Amino acid sequence: MSASSTTTATALPAGWPAPVVSGVLLLITWALTLADSLHWLETTTLATVLAWIYVVLELPRLSPKQRKPIVALIAGGIVFTGLSSYTTGQLDLIALASEHLKLIMLLASVNFIRMATRLYGGSSSKGLPSFLATFTGMHLFSSVANFSSLMLVGDQVRRPRTEGQPDISPLSYVILTRAFALAIFWSPFLSMIPLLLHHVPGVEMSKVYPWSMAIVVFALVFTVLESRFRHHQELQQYNGYPMRPASLKLPAVMIVALLATHQLLPQLPMLVVVSIIAVLVPTLWMLLTHSPQQSVDKLKNHVKVVLPGARPEISLFLAAGFLAAAVKSSISAGLIPSPFEHTDALAATITMVAVFVIASLGIHQFALVAIFAGLLAQATTTPSLMALAYIVGVSLAMSGSVFSAVNFILHGQYQVRSRDVFRLNLPYSIAVLIFSTILLFVMEANGVQ
Repeated sequence: MSASSTTTATALPAGWPAPVVSGVLLLITWALTLADSLHWLETTTLATVLAWIYVVLELPRLSPKQRKPIVALIAGGIVFTGLSSYTTGQLDLIALASEHLKLIMLLASVNFIRMATRLYGGSSSKGLPSFLATFTGMHLFSSVANFSSLMLVGDQVRRPRTEGQPDISPLSYVILTRAFALAIFWSPFLSMIPLLLHHVPGVEMSKVYPWSMAIVVFALVFTVLESRFRHHQELQQYNGYPMRPASLKLPAVMIVALLATHQLLPQLPMLVVVSIIAVLVPTLWMLLTHSPQQSVDKLKNHVKVVLPGARPEISLFLAAGFLAAAVKSSISAGLIPSPFEHTDALAATITMVAVFVIASLGIHQFALVAIFAGLLAQATTTPSLMALAYIVGVSLAMSGSVFSAVNFILHGQYQVRSRDVFRLNLPYSIAVLIFSTILLFVMEANGVQ
C-alpha cells in the first residue's frame, strides 16, 4: 500500500529498534482497534499509544519531503490544543491523539491485500486502446489494492531511465494519478468513504454515488480528449499495461464479500467490515494459492517490511487526525466560528475549492476534510452535497498536489518532478472543479440534500 522512503535525513541512533518492531506494533494496533470497534474490549488508550510509538520509531526513516508536512500537522495540533486547553482548562490527550485511530486500522488492514495481489498482463495493443485498457485496469485494481497499485502498475509502465527525465512518461503519470484518485469516488477500501461516514453527519453514500460516478465518467472523457490534444504523438504509440481479468479476481471477490457482509450484518460499521475483509480475504486467498511455507514467509515479510513501509500514510493520518481534533476542540471552546449558518450548493462549492487549494499548498487533504467537517458539524444541512464536495476536493488534491501521498510515492519511485505535477494536472483540475460546481447546483435544484 505504501512506499517507504528511499532517503533519510537523520542517521538512526545505535540500538534504534528495527522496522520489524514497528510492524508488530502496527499489527497489534490493528487488532486492538478492531476489538474496541466491535465492543469486545476497551482498548482505545493502549492502541493510541502504540500507534504513536510506531510514528516515533518510523519518523526518522522518512525522507525530509515526507517528514515536513507530518511535523507541520503535529505542530499545528499542538498550537490549537494549547489555545483550547488554555481557554477551557481541559485537556484530553487520548481523545486528541486517537481521532483517526479507526482510519489507521483501515490503513493497516488494506496493506494485507499486497500479500495476495498479482498482476497479469493482457494484450500488447498500442495507442488509445492500450491507454484506455491501462487506465481502466489501474482504476479497478487500485480501488482495492490502494497505494500499492501505484508501484505495481508503475513498474510495468516504467520506461528506460534517461538523465534528467522521470522514469514514467506523461501519459503513464496521468494514468497512475487520475485512475487512482478517481477510485476514491466509490471504493470503500480507500480512505475517503470511511472518512466521510466518520465525519459527515447524516450522509448516505447511496444518495451520493450516482452523482460521484457522473464525475468519474466526465473525468475519464476529459482525460481522453486532453491526451489526444496535449500528448497526441505519445498517445499514438502508447504501449501501456492492459490487465487480464485474472488481475481483478481478488478485487472482485473482496467487493462481493464486502457487499454480502454488509447485507447480512448491516449493524456493523462499514469501516469495521472493510478492515476485517481486507485482512481475512487476502490471507485466505494466499493460503489457498501458496504452500504453507510460502504463506509463512509472506506473512513474515509482511510484518518485517510491508507494515513498517506504511510509515508515510500512517504518520500523515495520525498527525492529520490530531490537528483536526485540536481544531474541533478550539471550535467547541468558541475560538473559531463556523463559516456558514447552513450548507447549500454554494457552501459546498466554496468548501470543495478550499480543500483543493489549501491541500495544494501543503496541508494534508484528509486533515482538511476533518477540519471543515468539524467547522460545519452543526451547519451541515445538505450532507450529500458536502460529501461530494469533499470527495472532489480530496481527489483533485491527490492527483494534483505535490504534497499528496500519491505524488510522494511517484516522486520517490519514479523521479516525477514537482513542476510536472502542476503542468500535467492543472487543466484537468480546473475542468473537474467547474463540472462539479455545476453538478452541485443541479443536485440542489433536484432536491438532493
